[in-house]
Amino acid sequence: MGQYLVIGIATCITAEKARAEKEFKSIENFKVLFEKEFNSSGIYEMDETDEWINLRLKPDITEMEWLDFLRTFYKLRYTTDYQQDAAIEELSKAHDLKTWLDLADEKRYQCYQSDYIYCYPMENPNYYRNFHVGMDLVILSLDGKIIMECYNELFAFFTCLVREKLLDYRLSDSLFVYITE
Repeated sequence: MGQYLVIGIATCITAEKARAEKEFKSIENFKVLFEKEFNSSGIYEMDETDEWINLRLKPDITEMEWLDFLRTFYKLRYTTDYQQDAAIEELSKAHDLKTWLDLADEKRYQCYQSDYIYCYPMENPNYYRNFHVGMDLVILSLDGKIIMECYNELFAFFTCLVREKLLDYRLSDSLFVYITE
């Protein structure tokens, strides 16, 4: 088993409500910071259950930009074949977020598959350590195997660069760079 450098679109960002309330002094304080950290462009809608607070990609924004965004990203990212053309062809047959996410769950393409990370760091002004959130993602770039630890600042830099390059798309705010196993 190894680790891989990933660039992916966060489709849902999740926080445990009880832990957030405890560490941020109130659930309202947490929600303000959660929105500020991950939803500055308004591409996510917030929902909550008794146990979780979620930011989910808004289907109307996603359905408007998804295919063009992926085509643009793949042109920037790949100079050789990583199945990006086949993935785009398959994705073009559908026009809704649910179907696109279902295709990612099938993991048929190296450049288009689902993933989940459970400890993405979020700044917590009340503690010396970060608060961790979970993310459902669609992987757009998967490179490895690598052996790296403690590179959060570097990955934040990569994320910023990719987002700036794709600034014409609000979906660029949903991209995150991370390592998975």
